[in-house]
Amino acid sequence: MTANSTTVDQSGASAGRDMAARDINHTYKNIAANRVSAIEKLLQKLELEIERNQVARDTIDRLKRFYSQRSHDGVRGLRAKLSVSGREDSYSDAIEMKEMFVKLLERWSHYYSAQQIIVYLLARAERQFNDIILPQISTCGVVEINKFMNELIVIPTVEDCGASVLEVDHNT
Repeated sequence: MTANSTTVDQSGASAGRDMAARDINHTYKNIAANRVSAIEKLLQKLELEIERNQVARDTIDRLKRFYSQRSHDGVRGLRAKLSVSGREDSYSDAIEMKEMFVKLLERWSHYYSAQQIIVYLLARAERQFNDIILPQISTCGVVEINKFMNELIVIPTVEDCGASVLEVDHNT
């Protein structure tokens, strides 16, 4: 051995994990990525119903609940709600979006799976609104409330159904 060479003995080394002189490549299985969500399962069922032309004869009870007008504050109607909240200038957009949703509901309510998807989405939106957004309305500005609505309701809904046969977008 020459004076300039160095010898390192790592035979007793321990790292608590892999040790190598070069690269170590691990492949991890993402279990969560392999799970199919409730919406994905229902969308698959819906596609089969469409393919087989299996239409529903009636509306499921859980969806009927959303047809009735309910109000936590006694204010009824879109225009009145917007007026009370200081958003009168949003009426044109709001009524157009409401009509878009009504058309979507009318079109897809002929399939049980679509009804179940719509119930799931409406129930989730209702929970997010009542539990998180509504309690903050008196202390937050319009922009903050819009941000909550987008983050908690609109974006998750579009992510779940935007690229499906339902074609839900940010305005629906």
